[in-house]
Amino acid sequence: MKEISIEEIIPEIENALVDMNLCSPELLRCQMLDALMVEKSEAAREMLSEILENYIVAEEHKLPLCQDTGMIMAEVEIGIEVRIIGGTIQEALDEAIRRAYQKNYFRKSILADPFTGKNTGDNTPAVVFIRQFKGDGLNIHLLVKGGGCDNISALGMLTPGCSPDQIKNFILRELDKNASRACPPLVVGVGIGGNAAYALYLASLALARPLGTSHPDSRYRQWEEQWREDINRLGIGPQGVGGLVTCLEVRIESHPCHIASLPVGMVCSCHVFRQKKLVW
Repeated sequence: MKEISIEEIIPEIENALVDMNLCSPELLRCQMLDALMVEKSEAAREMLSEILENYIVAEEHKLPLCQDTGMIMAEVEIGIEVRIIGGTIQEALDEAIRRAYQKNYFRKSILADPFTGKNTGDNTPAVVFIRQFKGDGLNIHLLVKGGGCDNISALGMLTPGCSPDQIKNFILRELDKNASRACPPLVVGVGIGGNAAYALYLASLALARPLGTSHPDSRYRQWEEQWREDINRLGIGPQGVGGLVTCLEVRIESHPCHIASLPVGMVCSCHVFRQKKLVW
C-alpha cells in the first residue's frame, strides 16, 4: 500500500494553480502564432496579437492571464493501492486553492449559495470527480475555467442512431449561437454517450486533456480534425470579431449508452487554456 500525505499534495496543487493562472503553455502560444499567420482579417489579427501580448505581459509581471481566475475542476485518478493520509482529496484541493488564491490576490469568484450572493472568500470549493484504477498511482488533472466559457456549455439528447454529422451539426448550431460570448479561439470538448450528466462529464474530461493530444481511435481522431475545420468555417473568429480561427482543437470522449438515448455534451475553454496534470 502506497501512502501519500495531503501535506505532500497541497503545495504541488498550489504551485500548479499559480503557474496555470500566470503562464500560458508554450504550445498554446505556438497555436496562437499559427492562427495569426493564417488570419486575413485585420480585426482578427489585431485580437490575436493582443492575446499574445497579454500572455507575455502576464508572465513577465506575474499578473493573471485573465481577471476571471475561474473555478477549479479536478479529475482525480487514484489507484486502489493508494492511501491518502491526513485528510481527503477534496480537503487537499480546497486548501491548495485557498492558499494560491489568497496569497496571489487572484479573484475569488465562487458563491457559497447560488441564490444568496455570498462569496466563499477563497475560491473554494473545487469541483471534483474521482475515478479508481488498479495500481498505486495518483493523477490529478486540473482545469481552471472562467464563467464566460462555462456559460456556453450545452447538452443535447439526440435520437439514437444519429450519424456523426448530426452530432457535429448540434455542436455547430450551439457554437454559431454562443461561441463569441466565450472569448475564442476555443478548445472544445465533446462527450458522447453515458447519460445526460455523464455526457457533460465526458466533455469536461476531453477538455482536460493536454494540448496537442488527439483521440487514440482513428475514427474519433478524424472527427476531431474535421469538426475543428467546420467550426472554423463559421467565421466567428478571435474574440468574435470575425475570422478564420474560432477553434484551436476539438477533443471527443465517448462511453456506452442506453439504446433509447444518445446524449451529447459540449464544454469549452476560452483562449486562456489553463490545464495541468500532476502525478504521484
